[in-house]
Amino acid sequence: MVFSCDNICNETYHKMSMNERRKSSADYTQLAKRIAKGSPQNMRLLEKALRLNPLNDQAHYELSIPYLYSGLYEKWNLHISKAIELNPEAWQGWRGYSKLFYFRDFGGALFDLDATDNLTIDKTDYIENMSVDFLRGLCYLGLKNHIKASEYFKRYILKESETIGNQFVDERAFIYGGIIYNYEKEYEKAIEYFDRAILYKPEIADASFHKSKSLLALGKAELAQVEIRKARKLFEDGKFMKGYYYEAIEQIYVSDLEQMEAQLVVK
Repeated sequence: MVFSCDNICNETYHKMSMNERRKSSADYTQLAKRIAKGSPQNMRLLEKALRLNPLNDQAHYELSIPYLYSGLYEKWNLHISKAIELNPEAWQGWRGYSKLFYFRDFGGALFDLDATDNLTIDKTDYIENMSVDFLRGLCYLGLKNHIKASEYFKRYILKESETIGNQFVDERAFIYGGIIYNYEKEYEKAIEYFDRAILYKPEIADASFHKSKSLLALGKAELAQVEIRKARKLFEDGKFMKGYYYEAIEQIYVSDLEQMEAQLVVK
């Protein structure tokens, strides 16, 4: 007789108690996390973990990630949604993170981020080391609601400054805050934010690039040229905001630098 792999697996698992299945499922999940995400070995281990215990929320989450990276969004959604159903406090924020950076679904991301924050009222949630307030600021920036975006970046900066100190605030919050002020044509305030970003992390092209735009708008072309030269050097050294498998929000490119340099030559 010829047996399928599933039949063999089911026959083996049939003899295990539920506790044994849960433990083995958790063990396979932890083993899979040590192997490159999306590799055949990684996915086979996670699929085996779920055959042992379909209620293993960690395995559902881990299996969703390779599908996300490969663009198989229906399968990503299937597994991340199941993980959230089983353990919303652990995984709802991660779905919001993915919607924000991989889909630019700012409204959908905001729904998930608000929901996860409501699940843990007594603490600030962090996803991929990013505060939920910082992430909500990005959502509102994407939605072009500059007032709400600015409120959340300020909330994030204040909370981090009070709890761990100014030097540990993510410099991107200052950069995004400055970008918002540039959009609102409040260039002096924008420069204050870019200077704070540069103070805590001098080597990031984005702060100097956007500061050069503020300075040019204020008629300070020579100072703008100094900043754009800094931005060009840092950019060529790879020191600029960029994402992992996705484009950073407000990411700058060579064409942006060239356009700014051309404006300064004209001036």
